[in-house]
Amino acid sequence: MKRVLVVALAVGLAAGPGRAMADDVARIGRETVLIGEQFQLTLEIETPPGSTVEVDPLAPSWAGVEVVRIASATEEPRGDVTIHRLDLVAAGFLPGTGFAPAVVVITPSGAVSRVLPGVALGVHSSLPGDAPLELSPLPGSRSTSGGESPLLRPSMYAGAAAVAALLVGLVLAVARRVLRRVRRTAKTFDEPAPESPGLEDAEGLIEFDPVRAYRLMGQTVRGEIARRYQLPAVALTTSEIGSRMEGAGVDRWIARLVAGLLQECDAVVYAGYRPAAERRLADLNMAREILEGSG
Repeated sequence: MKRVLVVALAVGLAAGPGRAMADDVARIGRETVLIGEQFQLTLEIETPPGSTVEVDPLAPSWAGVEVVRIASATEEPRGDVTIHRLDLVAAGFLPGTGFAPAVVVITPSGAVSRVLPGVALGVHSSLPGDAPLELSPLPGSRSTSGGESPLLRPSMYAGAAAVAALLVGLVLAVARRVLRRVRRTAKTFDEPAPESPGLEDAEGLIEFDPVRAYRLMGQTVRGEIARRYQLPAVALTTSEIGSRMEGAGVDRWIARLVAGLLQECDAVVYAGYRPAAERRLADLNMAREILEGSG
């Protein structure tokens, strides 16, 4: 999956975004929204048969509009071409009057970025036009009566002990999982297999740039699922991937594990969710287990 995105980026830098085709369409459900307000966006992209389409959320043509989630993705043969329909939920975060959706079309011969026809959308601030642009002063401090509760310090000590016990449990669980993986690898291989480049990059970004890290994790897992099970994972929604994997005979536990991790990735990339550091490492380890056990 990472190789495909690198090829798409190289093509975009060398020749610029591809032109929209005659049947390419972008429609929205409303003409004006407030900053951060969600709206429906429908994309129809014409491609050769056997192609897949993926949203390119980093293209500058989006002009501050971000994709929150993919509601559905369908394909319709039409003559000698295929029409891909993507129903998206998006939100605008910069005041403006329009944007142009961008996608990546992946064909057997390579990948190319394509900018669809522009869409007129008025994104307005939620503040009134005459609202002052400075913060109001904080009220002055005042004294309060009463002393410290006799239960305060025991509650603090009990809470600290509970947190310490939780951290110790997490460390032991991770240590047991790593030890099992090392033993399994030592029995099966003379040398450990190299980790996926996508997960290596995600591990380096997981602490200070979780959005890029979870995007890499999601793309790597989707690419591996598509390669191993011959599924169009890059064009399926997260809920569709789990059901399609079960329909293809994949173990139900593995299918649910994949769907759960991809839902976590979508929440971080599109919904602003920021998991705690322990949860990020657990998600990264889960992605490794999926890649190791998906074959």
